Amino acid sequence: MHRHLLTAAIGAALAAAAIAAPARAQDAAPSSAPTEIDKVTVTGSLIPRSEIETATPVISISAENIKRQGFKDVYDVLRAQPLATGAVQDSQYTGGFTTNAEPISLLGLDPGFTLVLIDGRPMADYPLLYNGQSNFTDLASIPTAMVERIDIAPGNQSAIYGSSAIAGVVNIILKKRVDGTHLNFRFGGYDGGGGENARLQLIGGKEVGPFSLTYGLQYSMQDPIYGYDRRRIDSTNDNPDPDARYGSRNFVRINADVLPNEYVDPGAACGALGNLFNGTLTRDFRPGRGYYCGSREDVGYLTIMNRKRDLSGYFNASYALNDRTELYGTLLVGHNKSESNPGTRVWTTSVDTNGIFYNDTSGRYETYQRIFAPEETGDVDANNERQTSDSYNLAFGGRGSLGESNWNYDAYFARSQYKVDSKQRWLLSAAADDFFERRFLGPVIDHVGPYPVYAPTDDSGFYRALTPAEFNSITDIIRTKSETWTQNFNLQLTNTELFHLPAGAVGFATVLQAGEQSWKNPTDPRVVAGDFFSLTGTQGQGKRRNQAIGVEFRVPIFSQLTASLSGRYDKYKNVGAGTDSDGTYKIGLEYRPVESLLLRANYATAFKAPDMAYVFAGDSGYYTTVVDYYRCATEEPGESIGNCTYNAESVSGRRSGAKDLKSITAKSWGAGVLWAPSGNFDVSVDYYNIKIDDEVNDLNIDAVLRSESACRLGQLDPASPTCADAFARVSRLPQDAPVPLQLDSVRTNPINVSKEEVRGLTAKLNYRWQTDSWGSFALGANYNVTLKHENQQYPGDPTIDYLREPFYSSEFKNIGSASLSWNKGPWTTTLYGVRYGRTPNYAAQVDPAGYSTENGGRMRPHLSFNGSASYEFGDDLSLSFTVNNLFNKMPQRDKTFDVYPYYNSLNYNIYGRSYMVEVNWKFGASSQ
Repeated sequence: MHRHLLTAAIGAALAAAAIAAPARAQDAAPSSAPTEIDKVTVTGSLIPRSEIETATPVISISAENIKRQGFKDVYDVLRAQPLATGAVQDSQYTGGFTTNAEPISLLGLDPGFTLVLIDGRPMADYPLLYNGQSNFTDLASIPTAMVERIDIAPGNQSAIYGSSAIAGVVNIILKKRVDGTHLNFRFGGYDGGGGENARLQLIGGKEVGPFSLTYGLQYSMQDPIYGYDRRRIDSTNDNPDPDARYGSRNFVRINADVLPNEYVDPGAACGALGNLFNGTLTRDFRPGRGYYCGSREDVGYLTIMNRKRDLSGYFNASYALNDRTELYGTLLVGHNKSESNPGTRVWTTSVDTNGIFYNDTSGRYETYQRIFAPEETGDVDANNERQTSDSYNLAFGGRGSLGESNWNYDAYFARSQYKVDSKQRWLLSAAADDFFERRFLGPVIDHVGPYPVYAPTDDSGFYRALTPAEFNSITDIIRTKSETWTQNFNLQLTNTELFHLPAGAVGFATVLQAGEQSWKNPTDPRVVAGDFFSLTGTQGQGKRRNQAIGVEFRVPIFSQLTASLSGRYDKYKNVGAGTDSDGTYKIGLEYRPVESLLLRANYATAFKAPDMAYVFAGDSGYYTTVVDYYRCATEEPGESIGNCTYNAESVSGRRSGAKDLKSITAKSWGAGVLWAPSGNFDVSVDYYNIKIDDEVNDLNIDAVLRSESACRLGQLDPASPTCADAFARVSRLPQDAPVPLQLDSVRTNPINVSKEEVRGLTAKLNYRWQTDSWGSFALGANYNVTLKHENQQYPGDPTIDYLREPFYSSEFKNIGSASLSWNKGPWTTTLYGVRYGRTPNYAAQVDPAGYSTENGGRMRPHLSFNGSASYEFGDDLSLSFTVNNLFNKMPQRDKTFDVYPYYNSLNYNIYGRSYMVEVNWKFGASSQ
């Protein structure tokens, strides 16, 4: 069926071309062009050329479209692209490892499989680790004021750019020429409250003789959005499961030796706590458990949009020494401050035994749990994780021609660096235990096995709020400073007429590169030592050196057929670890039977050197809250995951890097057709197929526990390699323990054995037309459909179908976007829409049986629109108004999503409709 789709698309384009009138050669480009087109370097190639469209399909988003279509920053632009099908952890994912970073997942692949470039040069990785495991590029640090356009080239591009270009390349092209000075001010907010924002931009340029300067400055601010700002998620009363509408366990005493665990009724003790959580804490009741003191609005104190203050600067300068030689330099710097609230802090008795101790007074195994309210911590924002990041991207060098020959060179040094200084307040285990021992528990008097023995005589000290001073006395600030950098020397030689064949000139390019990169992610020694309550951290550092040589040829085989061939050899030396090398190549064909039609195909290999974190991560521990799927299934059968007693079990984990990891390798091929009968119309369809081998995966702890449960329950073959591995990783207490088979620990680590394949179709259309009375119109559309996405974790394992097994993935199968613009005189308006395809509901994601279960199913497609209108008051002043999410479209209500925030925040957001007003002034422009 997939071949039929491609054949039909190509056949339709060929039929259309057969009846089309001949067009000029330059009309093959998707936009109007002058009679002569200067040769330019396009993303996906090193050789300058006249044709914008080549054997590699490229999607370009101009700065003007970024503005008109309502995107507030580079991340918004890329996240809305149809190629960005994967679910990712962004700033909505509170409590994670990278709550202030913004990654994308092209084609549903890992964020680290996308190479992000600035002017063709790689950016430094984000210093903190995605999901605590892998390196990736953060898009939050790139200011829109300096962006000229963004190119996206899907598929393998390692033969041109080296490591990591497996899912594709995102090339962010910065402005090189600006006429005059442009001052821009924008402000806005959201219908539902929170998120107020403002941005000030100043960009300009100046040319004096042989000297050219472009500069820019951007300052932006964004206020947070808390859960309590959105009615859909401000309380546990919003839970779609009526049986789960009860408060958080802010003050709870638990009998841990009975199943299900029973709560000890606090009686009237909750009355003295009624002022907490803005007066919402009461004596609440959980069905099947009992009474406790809790607030149903506790959950709303998490941020779903972070507080940010960003300052960026940009300079690009060039100096022409003569007609053949130019010196240049580029510097982009950023200083960012952000805050996120992962929720209230928790304390329980005896964290080393999952909160359980032996109560000598009652003769039972028990647990006490406290969740601290904002009134106790001193402020709503007191628990915020605060990050300051500083980054820069620098390049300087020279370029020109060698004498009177056709040879051109570009020699430069490039360096990119990213630093993150992170601070957060956390409970000190010893100080907190000592405080509550003095307040009500008393000292440890003995041990029963691993369980400490206390003899509390009075609960009144437990049911008492802390003062901010008391809270501060049992906490401290954790501060970490992490850093990455990458630098390299490059020499590139090009010759667009190396020699001539009967069909035309052969183009040639070669590149020599030598560089190194570093990753440093230390952790406060007290965290590693376990001094902080229920907290450990990731740590590691390392350095890597690399050398590369690459060549590219562009060969006209005959007048209608051109081939491009490129190859590259990369060698990596991990300092103190292993050495790895890879050779990659790419072959492309461009066939133009008529000047308006391009048939293209490409085949390429690619590689990704193992992430620095995968190689150099030290032995790291972590505490996390997980779902114990096995005990939910065996001890509370029929209970929903959200209402299961074991849906928030504390567990410790360990992980470390693997210095013997090898590079991930990939092969891809693609084919497509582009028809451009005029400069005002073009349409294209392209097929891509990517196969990845030796993929490195750090096992997800939730996935390990799901697999372990499925193996124990016989839903997966207990003798399979997956089950053998899951049993080895998950440690449980013995059957005769006070809490039989309670989770003890889980170990994860990176492995180099997985395979993955993704294939699909992408299409784009552009159409512009002019009318005599109604002005000019422009229509643009992009679409991507994933036809297959499969993964095999271990040799011998069954293949996982990510599109049909929601237990493993909630990626979008298809995404489409379209924009319609109208311009008449001083008025310009744009309507932009994006349609996200179906995704699995929550019940299907947590049940290995997927859609075969009664509750399995899919969510409806999600459609939203942005609208903008601008008016020009002459040549120097304009005013625009933008409404994003025009119809206030929220994520579809999922009746099975019974875990906060009650929607899939990896796929959708709940920000709602927003407004932006923007004023633009231009002055000092040269006369035309």
